[in-house]
Amino acid sequence: MSALIQRFGAAFSRWAQRLVPDPFLLALGLTLLVMFLGAANLTLGEDVSAALFRDLAQADAPPDPSIFWTVFGAWLAGFANPGGLAFALQMCLVLVTGHALATSPPVQSAVDRIAQLPRDTASAAALVAGVGCLASVVHWGLGAIVGALLAREIARNATRRGLVLHYPLLGAAAYAGFAVWHGGLSGSAPLKVAEDGHFLQALIGVISVRETLFSNANLLVTGVLVVGIPLLFWALAPRPGAEMRGPAEPLEPLPAYAPNRESGVVSWLQDSLAIGTLIGASGLLGVAFALRTDRLELDINSVNLLFLFSGLALQGRVGRYVQAVADGARGVGGIVLQFPFYFAILGVMKETGLITAASHLVADAATADTFPILAFLSAGFVNLFVPSGGGQWVVQGDILVRAGKSLGVAPRATVMAFAYGDAWTNMLQPFWALPLLGIMGLRARDIIGYTAILCVAMGLVVPFLLWIAY
Repeated sequence: MSALIQRFGAAFSRWAQRLVPDPFLLALGLTLLVMFLGAANLTLGEDVSAALFRDLAQADAPPDPSIFWTVFGAWLAGFANPGGLAFALQMCLVLVTGHALATSPPVQSAVDRIAQLPRDTASAAALVAGVGCLASVVHWGLGAIVGALLAREIARNATRRGLVLHYPLLGAAAYAGFAVWHGGLSGSAPLKVAEDGHFLQALIGVISVRETLFSNANLLVTGVLVVGIPLLFWALAPRPGAEMRGPAEPLEPLPAYAPNRESGVVSWLQDSLAIGTLIGASGLLGVAFALRTDRLELDINSVNLLFLFSGLALQGRVGRYVQAVADGARGVGGIVLQFPFYFAILGVMKETGLITAASHLVADAATADTFPILAFLSAGFVNLFVPSGGGQWVVQGDILVRAGKSLGVAPRATVMAFAYGDAWTNMLQPFWALPLLGIMGLRARDIIGYTAILCVAMGLVVPFLLWIAY
């Protein structure tokens, strides 16, 4: 069985090397596809769930030229959506605060020790996937960076020992944390419905994270994935004698922090270990107290604050923390460039009824028993076009929750089925791999062949777990 999985992985990797485009090119291609489908849907002017599957040439009326301006106007509105731009900034903060925490001396010391453990590609890939998944359950920004740094350090250690590991497989294993993140503590949809005043409160009320993230059902699904994903990557490793692909270029150590040697109060404040640690610890305690006394909701903003002050406390020096954030900011360029395009795609899908169509197809075909599975599939499909869990939930959540309620499905089950589906197809959509790829010096096509195998495996296992759990 292991040999069969390894052959599938190698075959998918060869396919990806030839066919997977650069992530920005993919965003442009998806933009054109969604605009065409949206125009087709408006041109047909029928029930959207039927219109998606009808040949445009069979439409009774010729295309209306104004439809182009409707679609393009929706694209422009989505591109300039203030909510989307604000959300993009939140995601950038998730990444840079996660990077600052992941590169702090205590975490780096742990990474260095763990990186010395593997002796071959199989054990290295399983270890990276396990650490990446566990870190992503805590915070997806932390998982993205820790996984990449661990994979990079393992490769550096292997080179010093004269070993050649399959570096692209390690990169894929590092990205695997994005398959489980939405069931973790930074999951957008579960955190959003736990906020007082969220946009679906009139329909479903406030759903505590005890009913979603900390439920037995989520612990089952997330637990199986956290255990199973490292085993899959162990099985994907090329066997002894197979061709290995090490890093394309020598891997240099991360740049060390150079304290400011100038005298004066400002330099002392910037490089004082006591001052930085005290500020970080005080801020962390303040946020924790605000959460404990319900003065602050557990949402994306509070999670960012927790990780900001945690990183500052562990980095110790204010100057070192600023440098770590600056280093992390180099990895968000792709997000800054592409996020407006994906919110523009989201705007077109919303305005032309494409998301409504996908969700209604689910509702029309579902029963109470099958709805969580079909909601999972629907969320996974939409995520390929809009790789933003929070942005996708804003548009798709209302339709899915209403459909689920009409079938007698508990809203908490709908929320978590959506969350798993959104995370599932991240393994085919390389958008969130951009910071990881920058750290490791890889391309999207180097890893997608292996993550596609994980996507197939999750597509078989998670629906079964949903059927058991919900």
